[in-house]
Amino acid sequence: MSTKYLKRFFKPKSIVVFGATEEPDNLGGVVVRNLQESGFEGHLYVVYREATETVFGVPCYRGFADLPELPDLAVICSIPERVPELIRKLGASEVRAAIILSGGYLAQGEESRPLREAVKEAAKPYGIRIMGPDCLGILVPGHNMNASYSHLNVLKGKVGYVGQSGIVGTAMIDWATGQGIGFSHFLTIGDSVDVDLPSIIDYLAADPYTQSIVLQLNRITNARHFVSAVRSAARNKLVLILKSAFLHQAGALQSAVDSGVVSEDQVYDAVLRRAGVVRVTTSDEVFNALETLSRSKPLKGDRLALICNGMGPNALAVDALIRKGGKLAQLSEQTVADLAEVLPPFWSRANPVDLNATATPEQFARALSIVSRDPNVDAVLMIHAPTRLAPCVQTAEAIIRVQKSASTQVLTSWMGRASAIPARNLLSAAGIPTYITPEKAVEGFMHMVEYRRNQEVTRQTPPNYVLQEQSIHRMRAKALVDGIHSSGRDYLTHAESMELVNYYGIPSAHSSYATSVEEVLKVGRFYEEGVAVKALHKDNRYPFAYDQLLTKRWQDMALDMYSEDEIRRRVTRLDYRMRERYQDNELDGFVVQQMKRGFQSMQMHVGITQHPVFGPLIVFGVGGYTVDVLGDRQLGVPPLSMSLARLLIEQSRVHRIIQENSYRIDQDINTLCQMLVKLSQLVVDLPVVKALEINPLLLNKQGLLAVDVSVSLGEPVPLCIPAYPEHLREWATLLKSNREVELRPIRGEDEPAHLQFYKSLSPETVRLRYFYSRSVPNHSELANWSQIDYDREMAFIATALKQDQSYEYETLGVVRAITDPDNVTAEFSIVIRDDMQGEGLGRLLMNKITEYCRSRGTLQLVGSTLPTNLGMQKLAKSLGFQNSYNAEEEVVDMRLPLNPPQEDWQFHRLSLG
Repeated sequence: MSTKYLKRFFKPKSIVVFGATEEPDNLGGVVVRNLQESGFEGHLYVVYREATETVFGVPCYRGFADLPELPDLAVICSIPERVPELIRKLGASEVRAAIILSGGYLAQGEESRPLREAVKEAAKPYGIRIMGPDCLGILVPGHNMNASYSHLNVLKGKVGYVGQSGIVGTAMIDWATGQGIGFSHFLTIGDSVDVDLPSIIDYLAADPYTQSIVLQLNRITNARHFVSAVRSAARNKLVLILKSAFLHQAGALQSAVDSGVVSEDQVYDAVLRRAGVVRVTTSDEVFNALETLSRSKPLKGDRLALICNGMGPNALAVDALIRKGGKLAQLSEQTVADLAEVLPPFWSRANPVDLNATATPEQFARALSIVSRDPNVDAVLMIHAPTRLAPCVQTAEAIIRVQKSASTQVLTSWMGRASAIPARNLLSAAGIPTYITPEKAVEGFMHMVEYRRNQEVTRQTPPNYVLQEQSIHRMRAKALVDGIHSSGRDYLTHAESMELVNYYGIPSAHSSYATSVEEVLKVGRFYEEGVAVKALHKDNRYPFAYDQLLTKRWQDMALDMYSEDEIRRRVTRLDYRMRERYQDNELDGFVVQQMKRGFQSMQMHVGITQHPVFGPLIVFGVGGYTVDVLGDRQLGVPPLSMSLARLLIEQSRVHRIIQENSYRIDQDINTLCQMLVKLSQLVVDLPVVKALEINPLLLNKQGLLAVDVSVSLGEPVPLCIPAYPEHLREWATLLKSNREVELRPIRGEDEPAHLQFYKSLSPETVRLRYFYSRSVPNHSELANWSQIDYDREMAFIATALKQDQSYEYETLGVVRAITDPDNVTAEFSIVIRDDMQGEGLGRLLMNKITEYCRSRGTLQLVGSTLPTNLGMQKLAKSLGFQNSYNAEEEVVDMRLPLNPPQEDWQFHRLSLG
């Protein structure tokens, strides 16, 4: 759903409530009173078939047709049986927005069906947008609107809350009100027919009064739309997601998740971490995270200092910090010396700092002032246990005074209840995060650390790595897989699987295949060292076949055979075992390999699995034949860059194994990163690959070797993050210099070249592009420009080899278009390097972006330029743009129609300019 209609939900000028009476337990009556008490300034009406003149003083009408005006928003609180007919009437009358607070099922004789389905069917012929059924409603304090059944109104603030559970929402309102935390918007969408979560996220991300967004999730349906919206919002605002580990929807998990490859919880962790957001799993945790993140300063690092008037609470905090992977700050010598003047002689002279039970409020404040200045400290946790010498309120007041001038983030934990509550209230009122226990305070700090790490990952410049495999190899891989898939077979044979990974530059062990014991003996003679034999059958044709029949996988193999007699004896025994378990048509023969020992080999497990909602995922961890017992399976969301691949490795136990056993740590990690990027490219190139498993994958002095590979095929499931649009690359020749340039979408690896490109621009070119003189962009800005979401925007760069024989590429020009959520208007901007003027590069890039936007169905391409930029105006006019002077903005607007509008709302949007 587009965001243009959401204004009717969040800023209506008139509201009608259906089904409201003055009865004490009437839902509609609660909504009417909430609207009145919130000070709603628009027109308010009630429709009830047994109407009285007014309901709580609000005009009441017997039918919708009796209303004096067409309302912007309808709030429906009627019984379920009446809701579908109401939706039909509203839609036919061109009411564009409705909230359905009713829920449940529609009775139809002896049968029933969900109200959601009945409402969806009733709304289908009309353009009405619907939130609900079974939602809490909407609260917008800035618009003085509480169109909900909440027992409290929310305070005005800067947090946007969107939930899928109404009851969790009411609990959140109660807690936040008690803590003094306000909201810009508060709503739950329930079992929404139409208004979807991603559209609301887009709306809140663009809202200037919303600084952070809290999402409470039960389920996600449109993964790509959701991830795109969350990634975009998280670029500029804090996004916190409450998602429990329990999945309530029966039958929602399929394929690899059912087989135990990964858990649903792992999938959500991986996807949300990739999106750059903070995930919590309990309501208690979301309260603490909101307390921290809505009141915290940006962290510069992850080093925490602890100060308390006793080592017991400090020890509790340290234990929690270590369990959660946090870091204790190492105090500088100057800090230790300054603290020595404040503390007793017997103090530990290290972090955590023990002020002793005799500490006074002044000592608390002095210690905080000293520690917060330490360059080695990124945050300070003040823990207070009540004593007669350090009264709770007086100590809190002293901390508040010092904290105002501290540049370091300060968190507090005032332990206790009777005397601690007033102190915690003071700290909250001063905007200082405060917690009941030290453990909860550490949890809050780690949320800050996680948020910072996730943001760094999303903005990290990927190392420049281009897939070296020739396109001919990837074409052969595609022909292999597509041919098998079209034949109806849903798996690759062992030989085909090994061939596939070879095409992507992942070396595989030399393998021979046999159908009998005698054939195994023949091929086994050619191996000088030990021989390994694996029986192939229907249960190991597919990846991640983790002993569904409670068999042991080692029974499918005969390893470490060094003589012909031993091969005959053990393979014969293996053959008997297989024939006892399987029919002849279920056996696929044997694979024979040389045993791979030595070279300090490390065994890894890598593969591709598929989630029914989020699509393909990369699996990585410790390998070998205990992999399903160890369960070291880390998940990556493709497409992967080198930096994302490195992060995936660092999360696994493999990283520690390499650090302990490898003599070339960086080289080995880089080799693994390249392998993961290749596997990620396989996911993009071959969407019918449902699952792939390499186990074991050996890493040793000789490099990588895939020992055993299996692949299954199925119907494609889209990536939840768009891949690099490689098909949009093309080459052109410049007019004057005849220089060959490549026109292609920008990617994250282009950041260094993009910085050099910007530095090469003259001050006048910068002014014409940005309308003002500006400084060199920082890393965060460059990351936003180069690491784009191809579903939301596009930037084409012109790049060519440098003319200094360095074989490096440089950026010559860039054109960018950002499309609104409705795909009505794309706004372009373009800049060409000064020395490239007159080469026809501007026309090439403008034609490129124009055709791209037209192919996406965008209705119009627009841009603005300064009146003095005659070159841009001339180029635009020659390309068919309509140029007009905008006196209000003092710019020249350029507008090019791309596609004709098809619906009424599109005509309306275009008429607004």
